[in-house]
Amino acid sequence: MTINDIDPYSPSEGLFECLGCGARTRTNSHPGTCPECDGAVRNIAVSRE
Repeated sequence: MTINDIDPYSPSEGLFECLGCGARTRTNSHPGTCPECDGAVRNIAVSRE
């Protein structure tokens, strides 16, 4: 098992989290709204330091 088997990362993919319900989704483009609750989402694959 390698690190890629545990958490595969693709620089073309983004990991988005809903600010309302906390659902997470991986996609190649910004989803606009949460697929679960239609709330606002943010890209959590981008460092915010």
